[in-house]
Amino acid sequence: MMKSKHIYLAILVVAGCASKGPPELKGADYYFDEGGRDFKRHRYVEAVESFQRIVTNFPGHSRVAEAQYYLAESYFGMDEFVNAAFEYERLVDTYPSSEWRDDAQYMIGESYFEQSHRAELDQTETYEALSAFRRFIEDNAGSPLIADARARIAEGRARLAKKQYLAGRLYHRQGHLEAARMAYEQLLMAYPTTPWYWDGLAQLADVARAEGKVEEARGHWQEVLQGDCEDDELLASIRKWVAELDVE
Repeated sequence: MMKSKHIYLAILVVAGCASKGPPELKGADYYFDEGGRDFKRHRYVEAVESFQRIVTNFPGHSRVAEAQYYLAESYFGMDEFVNAAFEYERLVDTYPSSEWRDDAQYMIGESYFEQSHRAELDQTETYEALSAFRRFIEDNAGSPLIADARARIAEGRARLAKKQYLAGRLYHRQGHLEAARMAYEQLLMAYPTTPWYWDGLAQLADVARAEGKVEEARGHWQEVLQGDCEDDELLASIRKWVAELDVE
């Protein structure tokens, strides 16, 4: 009798669970409101869940592109920049006529830029960011974000210039003067509008002095002194080096 009672209770439990079924899928507007509230509160994990439901289950909804944008924004808010870049790119590719496209295209660059490493390390993400910002400028000539994109490009190029400068300094310190010369010259050719141009030129002059090319060294240092270099410490050092040349 006891065994039959247990079986009966088990059947009731199973039947109860079966009657509930899967959770009911609510409407897109409901999930949009939920996601919006969570996003404003910086509850990005919950926001991702809501916006992802819209993108996945309501692809024809009038606000699906907006949901896709805030899905990407939520990942960006969590510092998950790889996922953010993917979702911004999906918006650009899937909804090219959306009002959110321009902002998403700009944020692709930001997502790559945020993944960039310091100058000593690999700069793949910096190159990706530069490419993304350049495409943004080409595709959105009238956007108010153009100035921001150009500023990011300048920052990225300065980082790449610093990496090139550090390579030259490494060769220089090791006494590999020819390799150092080549590294500095590549810096001057590739990044003439960055602040690192003047550092590279100053060190190229030092290489020339070490090679016995005194007039070449003097010429490079004079170019730095007469240019628009704003590094007072570097300028003071160069004046000292030029004075030492005159003594020699």
